[in-house]
Amino acid sequence: MNHVVPMITTAQRTERNPGDTFIGAGLQHLFERAFGTTMRWALIDRFDSKAFRRQRRLLQSAPFIVYGGMPQYNNYDKWVHWYDDKMWRRYIIGWNLKIFTMAGGAGSKSELPTIEEYVADCVASRRTRRIIQQRVDPSLCFTTRDPYAQALLSALNIRSVQLPCSAVWAAKMWRIEPDAERPYLFLVPPNPRYGPSSDKREFARQWAEIYLTFKSAEPRTKVLCHGYEEYLALQGAVATSDLWYQGDSYALLRAYAQAKVVVSARLHGTLPAFGLPGTRALNLSVDVRGSAVEILPKIRNCWLYDLSPGEMVKEARSLEPSAAEDLEHWERQYQEAILSAYFASKIAP
Repeated sequence: MNHVVPMITTAQRTERNPGDTFIGAGLQHLFERAFGTTMRWALIDRFDSKAFRRQRRLLQSAPFIVYGGMPQYNNYDKWVHWYDDKMWRRYIIGWNLKIFTMAGGAGSKSELPTIEEYVADCVASRRTRRIIQQRVDPSLCFTTRDPYAQALLSALNIRSVQLPCSAVWAAKMWRIEPDAERPYLFLVPPNPRYGPSSDKREFARQWAEIYLTFKSAEPRTKVLCHGYEEYLALQGAVATSDLWYQGDSYALLRAYAQAKVVVSARLHGTLPAFGLPGTRALNLSVDVRGSAVEILPKIRNCWLYDLSPGEMVKEARSLEPSAAEDLEHWERQYQEAILSAYFASKIAP
């Protein structure tokens, strides 16, 4: 492929949520595998509206664009970002761009609605229906990462396919392999705002209890923080030598290569870690996003607030390690979705 391919994602791969970076890196790998070649990429920052104007010529000359951040589906009467609506109207639709809308996930203000409750809440909103349906014509295809998002698109009569979140393949793009020695068990806390209480002292108390319980069962337990906020909240609650923070997404994924077990309350800790063969992964869901792991049956998915720390240890001991073969079928499904949509667009009138 002779063109530069723009990908709408986070262009800042430090400080911001590494989940966006892992989703984008995984999509880069999947597209390169589908087309059988190393591709040239331009990262278009979805958090910066000026980035689109600066790179207008590149966007308009590209054969297609990949949305590799996180096209989140939620009731847009409750919250909406500029890239949910204005980005589409002003630039993607306004400039007649063609886009792969990939790895879409559900969002909800309710902690754990049923799929039926989530869909009913979204489709009841005229604004939500308009925002999502305007994406149909410019989109070459839709993929979703969880059953909530898939059910919503189905209810809106939008053709899509549910596949594992592309973040599972992030290590493939960066050629990160599991370390020969993988001595650690990582506990990965969520951002402190995701919890039954916004009180950071309660957050620190809860995770200190989880940490101490695991530490007594596995001495090489570490607490690996994706965000600086939880790192600060846990200082003094977790031993300094066991409290790790990586502000760089690449270095964070390299850290996961040292773990044999990952117990994560961050979806995009669980998924990239599972993509490293030999990792045992327990996902501790804090909202509907955690349902994205259920398509990969070796990942155990539990509601964080349903388990005592001792029960978490028992669950972790029963996990099966991931294997490269776990992802082969799904990678072929991605390739089929990408190539069939691409060639259909080439022959469409």
